[in-house]
Amino acid sequence: MNQQILFNDDIAFNDCSQEYIFTGLLSGERVTIKIKTETPLPLDEALKFDFECQVEEWLEENEPPDNGEIVLFHN
Repeated sequence: MNQQILFNDDIAFNDCSQEYIFTGLLSGERVTIKIKTETPLPLDEALKFDFECQVEEWLEENEPPDNGEIVLFHN
């Protein structure tokens, strides 16, 4: 597993924007991760792990944005 990002345990769901938001440290810089969903999903350890894997896979093929915000759609 890619260890270039350390995830914080601060995940929350934003009802207005229909997305989960959490932060992490990437090369010493704070990044905000937003995972958009069509409907709220039950937040448990398995879902958190899925989100973290999705972000790590994205980072393997993409450079982090300059604004420090990664926006993905739950697959």
